[in-house]
Amino acid sequence: MSRLQTAQFFMGISFILSAIGFPTVLFGAIAVGVFCLVLAYGCACTGCYLLAEVKGYPPLIGIPIGLIFGVFGGIVMMILPDETEQSTYEIDRRLAREGIKNARKRDKGYEVLDDDED
Repeated sequence: MSRLQTAQFFMGISFILSAIGFPTVLFGAIAVGVFCLVLAYGCACTGCYLLAEVKGYPPLIGIPIGLIFGVFGGIVMMILPDETEQSTYEIDRRLAREGIKNARKRDKGYEVLDDDED
């Protein structure tokens, strides 16, 4: 399992726990709801920590984002620009792939236009 998938798993668990915790705090046992919310925010912090690492940021940046935004911290992390450094091999591979794609799309001939009949 990759780090991105692990982060998405933690964010999903955080969403489920938040969906259980908020109504429980409002309509049920407050202790159970608070427990679920604490676990939800812990999972959100872990998910944001892993997302920050995947995006090339210092991982500790993800913890306050997870605490402030909770489940929506994952969305905030995905909006941030990617800061990972690509290897020169990967850049050359991507450019070669684009060149092959452009070669396949280039003009295959000419277009025959019908005469306009009035």
